[in-house]
Amino acid sequence: MKRHYTRDELWERASLRAAMHIRGLWEEKGNSDTRLLDALILPDAFTLVGRSRAWSHPGRREHVIPRVVVVGECHRMLERGETDDAIAAFIRKHVRIVLISQEECVRLDRRDQLGLRQTMPGGWSFGDDVYARLTVAGIEWDPVVPETPHGDLAARPDEPGNATGADAILVLDSL
Repeated sequence: MKRHYTRDELWERASLRAAMHIRGLWEEKGNSDTRLLDALILPDAFTLVGRSRAWSHPGRREHVIPRVVVVGECHRMLERGETDDAIAAFIRKHVRIVLISQEECVRLDRRDQLGLRQTMPGGWSFGDDVYARLTVAGIEWDPVVPETPHGDLAARPDEPGNATGADAILVLDSL
């Protein structure tokens, strides 16, 4: 019989699944794949937190901290003997997506511009503002309320300034 999970339980299970896959590949190969932090394992219902004011379709789903940076820190956590639960909590805190425009993507990624495709701004470290890349790129964005896997609407309550109700933008699965 299929069990009904709360939104928080689903987010915890998804992040733990990612952490266990990262650990398994790291133990077997000495590394893992950044795609373990993408929508197949961590659905947008949990990670999508905003949309740029300049966004238009098709735009891009931008991880506010590049996946390679997050996975690299997960590997360091494994080297320190951290548990899957600790890594899953780290993933829940640091894997967030904002929809940005193609122009913002170029500004953020290209080496002749900011060159922050797979890095954070100089001097940044975990514990600092997770949105620092967007700030440096001058990307203004608004919070969104994604649909949960069960179709219920829920905001990310752990996000400061997260809008709810009339102040929030609803993001549909079609994005």
